Amino acid sequence: MVLGALSSMKEFYHGGAMIKEGGLKTAGLIGVGLLGNAIALRLSLGGISPIVFDGDPLRMDSLTTPPFVKSKDAGEVFASSKVVFLCLPDSKIVNQVIHANLSSLTKGTIILDATTGNPKDTIALALELSALGIQYLDTTVSGSSVQVSSGEAMIMVGGCKESFEQSLELLKLVARKVFYTGASGTASQIKLVSNLVLGINRAALAEGLVLAKAFGLDLVQVLYLLRESAAYSRIMDTKGEKMIHAEFEPQAKLAQHMKDVSLMLDAANEMKISLPFSETHFDILERGKRLGLGDLDNSAILKAIESLGKGLGS
Repeated sequence: MVLGALSSMKEFYHGGAMIKEGGLKTAGLIGVGLLGNAIALRLSLGGISPIVFDGDPLRMDSLTTPPFVKSKDAGEVFASSKVVFLCLPDSKIVNQVIHANLSSLTKGTIILDATTGNPKDTIALALELSALGIQYLDTTVSGSSVQVSSGEAMIMVGGCKESFEQSLELLKLVARKVFYTGASGTASQIKLVSNLVLGINRAALAEGLVLAKAFGLDLVQVLYLLRESAAYSRIMDTKGEKMIHAEFEPQAKLAQHMKDVSLMLDAANEMKISLPFSETHFDILERGKRLGLGDLDNSAILKAIESLGKGLGS
């Protein structure tokens, strides 16, 4: 069964792709936080002029990626774009934005939702919009905003295969690898699985560094040796330096990952399975948010773990 599933999953690669002559020249983008801003950059580098909107005026004012067109509202983005990316905080806001602008959506529109959301909501919304001739694809991104900006992220897409293929040229501008995962909701489900493994790897590294610090070890040396050892994981490359130097400018926020872990636990509860590490992980993230770390990079979980002990905080 596993081999069959793998053989049916098609993988697409690109390297510094540009939009082909005669292809789409624009795309919509709603939500220009860390991820949305990075996607706007990738589209611009590929020859696309994204039409963008965010409900936060400060985010709109901070957009510096040329060339792009600032929209007055989400409805204008939907009305002027055949393909629209969504990069929003959660499924509730996705539903609000789409339902508030249904009159602006036309048959044939493709919505690529990069929000890490509830898979059940994703499936329900895809069915609802499909009946209106609108294709809604869960388009989940594996990688931080920095990795997206540099073209090193991976994208997974679930939903209508034909709409996926129509959008592939745009997706290749954003990510190093693009995978079609199958039916609607599958990309959202895999994203939660991926974030579970990634988040616990990150927490394990943080906990290990807390122990190393308590031993009085040189953390730079410890990180180097961890990278060379059987304990190596890529999280050491992306978050290790941030942890040992306490540089927590956000690439992906701690509070956002806490929301993702909450989605994992909700799904586990519905399916009557146990995720014991994730339960502990959530408690630590919640503690971090209470300590004011929520808007910092998710690597700031190190500070939350330090706060659990005595005399380990700096």
